[in-house]
Amino acid sequence: MLKYKIKIAIVEDNATARLNLRSHLLSLGEFDIASYTNGKELRNGLRTIDFDLVVIDFHLGQTKNGVEWIQYLSEAKLIKPSTGIIFLTSDRLPQTISQILDIYPDVLIIKPYTIKTLHASITHYLNVRTKIKPALDFLDNEQSNLALNFIDKTLQNGLDKRASTDFIKLKGQLLIKEQRFAESAELYGAILARSSNVLWAHWGLIKSEFLSGQWRHCQDMLDGLIGEQLTKDKAYEWMACVEIGKENYALAEKILDNIKENELTIPATKLKVLAYKMQGRSEEAIRLLEKKRQSNFTVKERFDEYTIELARYHLQIAENTEANERAETLHTAKCLIGNASRSILDRQTQHQRDFMLALASILEGDKQRAEKILLDKTVGDATNAKLATMVDAIKVWFGLGMEENAREVWNEVDRKLSAKDDQIDLILGDNLILETERALGLSEEKAKRVNDQGMVHYLGNQVNDAIELFYKARQLNPGVPAFTLNLLQCLSDIKKAEYKDQKTLTLVDELSDKTLSQSNRKRYDLILKKINDSP
Repeated sequence: MLKYKIKIAIVEDNATARLNLRSHLLSLGEFDIASYTNGKELRNGLRTIDFDLVVIDFHLGQTKNGVEWIQYLSEAKLIKPSTGIIFLTSDRLPQTISQILDIYPDVLIIKPYTIKTLHASITHYLNVRTKIKPALDFLDNEQSNLALNFIDKTLQNGLDKRASTDFIKLKGQLLIKEQRFAESAELYGAILARSSNVLWAHWGLIKSEFLSGQWRHCQDMLDGLIGEQLTKDKAYEWMACVEIGKENYALAEKILDNIKENELTIPATKLKVLAYKMQGRSEEAIRLLEKKRQSNFTVKERFDEYTIELARYHLQIAENTEANERAETLHTAKCLIGNASRSILDRQTQHQRDFMLALASILEGDKQRAEKILLDKTVGDATNAKLATMVDAIKVWFGLGMEENAREVWNEVDRKLSAKDDQIDLILGDNLILETERALGLSEEKAKRVNDQGMVHYLGNQVNDAIELFYKARQLNPGVPAFTLNLLQCLSDIKKAEYKDQKTLTLVDELSDKTLSQSNRKRYDLILKKINDSP
């Protein structure tokens, strides 16, 4: 048991269940316990108390569910990396269980639970927390490498089987966070070689392969999870991410059709909307968002999120419409923003609203109103906001001729995106940023910059880091043969047949018809020989 007084937050909308849980926890030791009925109350509590452990129910009445609140509070940095998360749920539906497992809870307890089960689960967690606390402290100080070193050293010294599993789970998450995908894939692969039924290892391996660009491997693994009820919907979401990454939007839509509309999560809904949008089917995208919005009318926070997504979609339509034809679309967008802003939760949401309204004013040609809306806004307000808000800020400041502000935020966008390890966030963010850079005429400048960064990594023998940058340069400006040649060079060096949606032999064929400089032609011939020697 821990020697200091641990601070626990209980989040449960049922008063009787909340009191029972509190008394059960107090029978385990002397804790500081605060009780809340929903995520809003927890959010307010987190502003004054650093909880060591949050025990939260999945269903929280007429509000967002427990998973959505934990995701929101983590993104807002109100929940620290060291904070333990224990989920309770009486809902055994595969969709619910997979949502909970997807955010790596420390413990999942299914109701109705016995006092013995609760005590065993909590006691185990607290015992492991004692052993792993130095690593958690490193995480709170953003020292992931030191946390990994501590975990490795502790595992080498020996632990009991259950504690060892908890250490390994955290190690896998940290390897992904540090973008050491080959190592995380090896770790998860070793676990599955011993037992193919470990679900968190399946998702960890899929995530490692996806983030390292091995999309075909992902598809092979996902095919095996489609038939399992517990993993089916999550597998469809992953498969849709891969197809959108390959620009197979019709196939992505077809894959997501396998999930019932009322069971689409907010991220999966955004994926489907993107698939519709990229096929030029805006009416269907709007219909889906409107339907999801109305079906969540009683859940204020979720209703607001769908409302903001719908408003943003109308803004995107306006951006691609002639100036004299935008009035109706912009009016709709502003009404929706106002509708979602009646009970602002926090500064981040306020900034989101203000930048969207300023963008609407820019699109109306009313720069004076946009300046008035952003009168007290700083670059810090934008860089600490959500990715979509950062992109709105870039558009607004470029529109106002405040290029220095826009570029500061632009330079931070990639850093924020690279810190994400959620596949849907990455696909949506990549698409949004790429589209914005093309619209603002920034693609060529960005392509040169990331290609230069890639060359630094390549010359430093960091081929796996270089390959993503060369891929990005080609994506931004596919007309420059040198970018394609650099990507091909990396693929031939590591003897890979493909990276994401790019196939080595297709790149070879593409470059064979291009006009190359003498030095690049010589390099191409050497690469071709290397590939032919290792078919």
